[in-house]
Amino acid sequence: MRIIKLNNQIKKRFIFLIIIFACFSTSIFLIGYSLKDQIAYFVEPTDLKSMDGIENKYLRVGGLVKTNSLKFLDGKWIFEVVDQNQNSVNVVFSKTLPNLVEENKGIIVEGKFIDNIFVAEIVLAKHDENYMPQSAIDKLKEEGKWRGN
Repeated sequence: MRIIKLNNQIKKRFIFLIIIFACFSTSIFLIGYSLKDQIAYFVEPTDLKSMDGIENKYLRVGGLVKTNSLKFLDGKWIFEVVDQNQNSVNVVFSKTLPNLVEENKGIIVEGKFIDNIFVAEIVLAKHDENYMPQSAIDKLKEEGKWRGN
């Protein structure tokens, strides 16, 4: 059996590759470790009823805003998010709601489930593919190119 001797240039390249691999692996680990608390799992109200240990766990809940549930009381928005199985969850949001939030429209809320109430920190309103901001509509009307209603 013959032992192959590596010259200095091959040794330097091999050591460089090992150092790059170690730095890359360490950075991936550190990024994953620092983001572990920011991961939000998407669930529907039906899933919430069957899940255990969801108290104080950061979640993302999606569905439709239930009809006649959107209310502003004591400086907080209170509404229900309902899914296709007609299961709902009560949501409390203390900031300003996005303009696109309406009843029977899609919504995604992020936050924690505390005492059977979902306390939202972030509210994302969903819109259809035909959505256009009012400023763009006004500009198209000025140019005479608007074909909407």
